[in-house]
Amino acid sequence: MKKMAALGLAALLAAGLSGCGGRAAGGNEFAPAENSIYIAEDGKVSSAFVEPYEEEYYTEDSLKSYLEEALAGQYGDLNVTLRECAVENGSMKAVFDYGSPEDLVGFLADQKSEDLDLADFQVETVETALAEGTVTADALVGAADGSPVDFETLARQKGYVVTVEGTASVCAQGEILYVSEGVEMTDGTARVDGGPAFLVIR
Repeated sequence: MKKMAALGLAALLAAGLSGCGGRAAGGNEFAPAENSIYIAEDGKVSSAFVEPYEEEYYTEDSLKSYLEEALAGQYGDLNVTLRECAVENGSMKAVFDYGSPEDLVGFLADQKSEDLDLADFQVETVETALAEGTVTADALVGAADGSPVDFETLARQKGYVVTVEGTASVCAQGEILYVSEGVEMTDGTARVDGGPAFLVIR
């Protein structure tokens, strides 16, 4: 049953549109235009699936009911909730909130999405990440200009270090300040393909 539900969700919500959207005009809300992951200012994680849609088969209510039933049944062991869904303007969109990064990885593992395919995803405070050796300053550069990062500057940051292993587009409520090698930045969105990669978010 779980596999059939997963394949059904993948069929509905597996392909993304170009352009993350990332944040809405106010700069605070998740306004996704493609399959992507969002980090809120409190470190909580969300994901979005967005698919072009031409047939008039699903309504917003029927899509919501389908997804909520799948979450309550087949994904009851994960802390994942449906924040919103929409069927409009030629696309279907579903946004999910997670209790932890582990719940995100577990949920995405079933969805068979090529552009949201994670082996690992972690969110730590900068202080914890430095203390545990998750990342070092010399592994990072400025997200905007590729400039070097020194330890003192990094240690003063009060945000989060995000570890990404796999394929994902990552948006944040705050600013992505520093990234590791191989991360592509586009309009405030960090695109990772491989990894492990590191992002520092303020």
